[in-house]
Amino acid sequence: MPLAPLNIPPGVVRTATPLQTKGRWYDANLIRWQAGKLLPVGGWERITSTPLSSTVRGLFTWTTPTNIPLGAIGLSNGLYALEGDAYTNITPSGFVGEETGLSGAYGASDYGELYYGLDNPVYTISTAVRSSNVVTITTATTHQFRTGTSVVIAGVTTSSFNGTFTITRTGNTTFTYAQTAANASSSGGTASLPSADIRPASAAFIPSFSWTFDNWGGDILAVASSDGRLLHFEENEATANVAGINAISSAARVSNVITYTTANNHGFGAGDTVIITGNTESTFNDTFTIATVPTSKTFTVSDSGADTTGTGGTATISPAVPSNNRAVIVTPERHAVLIGAGGNNRRVAWSSREDYTDWNFASTTNTAGFLDLDTSSQLVMCAPVREGTLIWTQDEAWLMRYIGLPYVYGIDRIGFGCGLIAPKAFATYAGRCIWMGTESFWIYDGGVVKPLGCDVGSYIFSDIDEDYGKRYTHGSENNIFPEAWFWYPSVGSNVPDKYVVYNYSEGWWSIGSMTRTAAYGAGVLRYPIAADENNNLFFQEAGWTAAGVAIETDRYAETSVINLQNGGLISFVKQAMTDSGYGYDSTQLTFYSSFTPEGTETTWGPYHPRSDGYTDVRVTGRDYRIKLAATEDAPWSVGEMRIDFMARGGR
Repeated sequence: MPLAPLNIPPGVVRTATPLQTKGRWYDANLIRWQAGKLLPVGGWERITSTPLSSTVRGLFTWTTPTNIPLGAIGLSNGLYALEGDAYTNITPSGFVGEETGLSGAYGASDYGELYYGLDNPVYTISTAVRSSNVVTITTATTHQFRTGTSVVIAGVTTSSFNGTFTITRTGNTTFTYAQTAANASSSGGTASLPSADIRPASAAFIPSFSWTFDNWGGDILAVASSDGRLLHFEENEATANVAGINAISSAARVSNVITYTTANNHGFGAGDTVIITGNTESTFNDTFTIATVPTSKTFTVSDSGADTTGTGGTATISPAVPSNNRAVIVTPERHAVLIGAGGNNRRVAWSSREDYTDWNFASTTNTAGFLDLDTSSQLVMCAPVREGTLIWTQDEAWLMRYIGLPYVYGIDRIGFGCGLIAPKAFATYAGRCIWMGTESFWIYDGGVVKPLGCDVGSYIFSDIDEDYGKRYTHGSENNIFPEAWFWYPSVGSNVPDKYVVYNYSEGWWSIGSMTRTAAYGAGVLRYPIAADENNNLFFQEAGWTAAGVAIETDRYAETSVINLQNGGLISFVKQAMTDSGYGYDSTQLTFYSSFTPEGTETTWGPYHPRSDGYTDVRVTGRDYRIKLAATEDAPWSVGEMRIDFMARGGR
């Protein structure tokens, strides 16, 4: 019998069972399609030689004014700069990192019944001192206990300190409790919560954490949601600087003009009001109006007095740059925009044009301003689109557009029930944006938000972990291929270990397994970059191995049920041929057959192609599935698949 084409369309279609989606690809891993051909997804090569200090939660790349490509690496506990394969800690002092121990929702029990907001932290006790019937406990690290909490003290060397007590918080590493006993001191042991007082983790209010970055010319602005401060970093600086607050290196008054030199690029402009504190020359500490800005690290003020010098202290812009922010983005009109500005969960604020330190909303001579959105939930994230800035609340989408003076920006609600599943669960491309909601995918295109049909949606949204999916799911454009990738924690995982990919040029979906905690598309760098659960950085789509480890048959595509004959007659398959553009001998075929929909499957193979491209097989059954897998880490392609079979009857 002639070879019969199977004609399987590109992309994975995943419903409840393979039988319900006949004649399609049902499962895949590290596979993509291009112009109808099935191809392997590229491998990855390690960038960093040693792991970073904590989990990577955000990545960004840009080019400096001197044409040096750099990367920003947002960690759960700090900020690093990447140049080549070397990274440098640029975390500003006082940085507040991700609160990894927090979880749990309010309202699940009676007021005061359970201790909300923590898993069960265990803190090492440095010292335990009892004086006048009051015990003072000092922990080795910052504890999260609050006044009135019951705490279990165990393992202290002097056993009389041990027990369960209601404590009073007296500091980040100290708390006290009443205990009638002789004065004593000891050490060792632990402090934890009674197991009966722990509310199990819930998906509802697990605090989300995110980094946002954007270009400010050849520099970058950044905000970590846990820290909230607007950060600025430029080439050749030792650390990122808190916008509007600068350390003073030196100051000198000559002819009634004080020149201040700052440690970092200060970002101030002539006419700005600045407050100087802590300088060794007391007459230099005051509130001044900046007269001139000779360089990015100097500014002058007029002040009469004797010529003298001073060192140290801080220069702070007034009014201050908003703190406790959620995210930052820079508009094409050169305004820095903060969402959740100043701790107001519904406020969108923007700086004066071309000045990321000027947030004087009362001024009539600048363009700084803000809008408080009339929304039922807090602001979550923002992203650039062709028409302006897309802003998400927990369940809505808004569009911020430039409208010119006197209002500068307007913000309109453009979508309901379309919030992000997690703050970074989106990917932008060509002025558009795709994101994962809680139960479906959405797309913004040309000012309109609409659902995006997903052939694997029912599988994906039932596979996401209820708790960690709402915290760590994230997305990124690929930029080598026209694809948006999304990584999510599967059920039982606390790291994103599965992915779903959408090809927005050809409209197909695929799925697979790959652990990535953050990713960023190619562009400034030749390849996309991503980080894994071990805090390593990789170039994606580079080479064909997993950083030197063989992938081989872990690259595969598997069909749903294929009926070779109408009416479900039994068939005998004796030969197969794959239309291989190249690398025909880099793949193998495995067949699965059964005689009833719920019957036990028989596995046949794997079968390997002959040198002439034919694959000899011996398979009998009524319903078939076929798995095509790579046998080596190399490029290959497969187009149409054809099968030579003969009828064996209906019994």
